[in-house]
Amino acid sequence: MPATARDGVKLWYDSDPGTRPVLFLHGFASDSEQTWERTGWLRAVADRGHVVTDLRGHGQSERATTGYSPDELARDVLAVLDAAEVPAVDVVTYSMGGVVGWALARLAPARVRALALGGIGGTPVQRESMLRVQQALSGGEDLVPCIEGMAGHRLSGRPPARTLFAAGDDDEVAADARSFATSLNVPYVSLGRRNHFNAVSGRAFKTSALEFFDG
Repeated sequence: MPATARDGVKLWYDSDPGTRPVLFLHGFASDSEQTWERTGWLRAVADRGHVVTDLRGHGQSERATTGYSPDELARDVLAVLDAAEVPAVDVVTYSMGGVVGWALARLAPARVRALALGGIGGTPVQRESMLRVQQALSGGEDLVPCIEGMAGHRLSGRPPARTLFAAGDDDEVAADARSFATSLNVPYVSLGRRNHFNAVSGRAFKTSALEFFDG
């Protein structure tokens, strides 16, 4: 079903509000089906409820040419939460989605109970890495506005909500996740010998995130 962003862009989302819904935010060049459904995350939160959305320019959401800064993407997510009539969520993110989730919690702290950030540390979003992914994709030109809007942004300031970091030991994108979590005095979970592409599906990420939310 679609939600409508402030600039009229149509945003795909699906929701099952449940008793304590979890919002999921995917990373660059991915979507909700690949990141959350195929990896078993939606099954893992079946007793809680969920909200999933494809960020603008991704998956089933509209290919817009503007609106890709962290704050603008976070406002898109707020539009989705409003459309789904979900007042507050725990949030699981992966990779670039972590920057969006962080911005969401800063913009609307009453809507975010806690953050579980996977596959991200304190390093700014790398334009070169995003360009390599874009070039490897058929039709990846649609992602150029997202690269321009997100490149150089990072998680800054103090955590805007209760926060957990998780990353694979072989994840070069999030190589500093452990040290960054330590600098913020928040918990970190190792996902073992997993890399940036397969850590999101790990049982350890699911278990640690849901236990953290309940803690």
